[in-house]
Amino acid sequence: MTDLRDSGAVEDAQGEKADGRTTDPIPRASRRRRVFQQGRLVLGPDRLVACEVADLSVAGARLRVPARIALPEAFSLVIVGDDLRTVAVRLRWRRGDFAGVTFEGAGAYLA
Repeated sequence: MTDLRDSGAVEDAQGEKADGRTTDPIPRASRRRRVFQQGRLVLGPDRLVACEVADLSVAGARLRVPARIALPEAFSLVIVGDDLRTVAVRLRWRRGDFAGVTFEGAGAYLA
């Protein structure tokens, strides 16, 4: 599955936008599956924030988190599913109420 970069700028004949970005698909490291699981972001020793895990793969996840919640570059994510898993994640992108994270090191999520 591929992800298209957001559109909104004018493209030229070579598929390049006026700001220099291209509209070429960005290949995914692994296949995502849509899920609806509850999660908790561990943002400090006394700060847990509820989130929804919307997509999941062995390499990362797409989370629904209120846009008003500032996310650090790296944090822990607790995923509630058949079992309770805690994984270290790194923030890759943020758009409104959604955030994309990748799993760090040995914390890869193995379905």
